Amino acid sequence: MAPTLSIGDEAPNFDLTSTEDVVIMLRDEVPRAAVLLYLFGDPSAEDTRRGLEDLAAASRRLAELPLSVLGISPAKLDELKAAQRELRLPFPLLVDDRGFSSDYGVEAAAEGETPAPALVVVDRQQKIMWMANPVGSVADAIGQLERDLKRLPSTTSNYPRKVINRLVDRWVN
Repeated sequence: MAPTLSIGDEAPNFDLTSTEDVVIMLRDEVPRAAVLLYLFGDPSAEDTRRGLEDLAAASRRLAELPLSVLGISPAKLDELKAAQRELRLPFPLLVDDRGFSSDYGVEAAAEGETPAPALVVVDRQQKIMWMANPVGSVADAIGQLERDLKRLPSTTSNYPRKVINRLVDRWVN
């Protein structure tokens, strides 16, 4: 049985290969911006494709917020690369070949079935900020996500004062 995560819990770390042929680790991503994880099964499933398309369509708006998007699936890398090309996704898809999705409460599907997609927002302190598991509609969830993300502090709010002073000094001079 998958663990039960709640808002405020520490998000489980992962290190997964992306469609950009690099390994992405959650703990390396969160200091820069909050991370929206789209956890899905079969990239050819209708609800998954619609969710990926909705995320791609909203990517410009979401990029204005302190947010990066990652799709995570147990599908093979070639399948994910094909889906990324076909759907022209502006964010990487990660191969969950070690079952990290179950750490987020997404159960593996029984043979012949596809698990319902889930959305999880991890804040810059690597805490679960928002989640929908399963997500009914990514398009419907995006409005709520945008409202929640606009309330996040700026990406420099936790920089040490000496770093901020150095940046301001450099800008002024």
